[in-house]
Amino acid sequence: MLTRNYAVLGSPIAHSKSPTIHKAAYRVLGLEWNYERHEVAKGTLRSFIEALDDSFVGFSLTMPLKEEAVRFADHLDEPARLTGAVNTLAKTQSLSGTSVWQGYNTDVFGIVQAVSQSPAFVGTVVAREISDALVVGSGATATSAVAAIKQLAPNATVWLWARNHKTRSELKEFAEQLGLNAKICRNFARRAKLADLVISTLPAHSLDDIAQKLFNSKRFKPSGVLLDVAYQPWPSQIARAWIQNDKSVISGLEMLIWQAVAQLRIFVQQSPSDPLPNEVAVVEAMRHDAELNTA
Repeated sequence: MLTRNYAVLGSPIAHSKSPTIHKAAYRVLGLEWNYERHEVAKGTLRSFIEALDDSFVGFSLTMPLKEEAVRFADHLDEPARLTGAVNTLAKTQSLSGTSVWQGYNTDVFGIVQAVSQSPAFVGTVVAREISDALVVGSGATATSAVAAIKQLAPNATVWLWARNHKTRSELKEFAEQLGLNAKICRNFARRAKLADLVISTLPAHSLDDIAQKLFNSKRFKPSGVLLDVAYQPWPSQIARAWIQNDKSVISGLEMLIWQAVAQLRIFVQQSPSDPLPNEVAVVEAMRHDAELNTA
């Protein structure tokens, strides 16, 4: 029987907990599959995959490969087509017997689940709780965050803060295409203080300087919930500014776990929508092993 190999690809990749959480899920599901991590630089995704043998049948993609994976995939699911970002590739067979790569975006699902499953929102109608949201960053994950907000709170005003003015404008246009009321954020501290939900999509340490100022400011008292997609180190500097004010924070580890749940659904049963067998136990094992291995 052909060994089934999976891997997470990106750069940098050494910090990734994807192998830990996928292997935990395989254990619960009784699957003897392999899952690795590989450093793959921007512009080399196609050559890397095409050099592998046929045992590699699925990949998780992280920065900087999510847009490149869109061009590599033969077919895209709706979230991937909508956002222009692919974080999951799965090999299938066409009717003619040739191999084709299906591209998926499970980041949107991951963000929706991380927020809606947070103790801050469980038991509430999330859309009623979020009237004002702030998305930090303007890359592929920020695009997924905007799409997630459309699902979570379609009537919310979405503020966008990013240093790259070009990609920030493109993200605003995308949000407006979804029917969201999108605005450019000029004052990070003021908007972060007022927002019901802040989603930071930046890499670890990117906000450290700003976060330190907020942490030391007696005037900064956030009113909402923070989701920081960066999960190591944790708590991040920006998370500390919320924690010291007794406000809810969501680690990026939750997003990582839930987007991986959708990936596993794809790898196991070719659909991101159909729950896994014994999925509650799968999620518990993934979270346990991820937290156990967090420095």
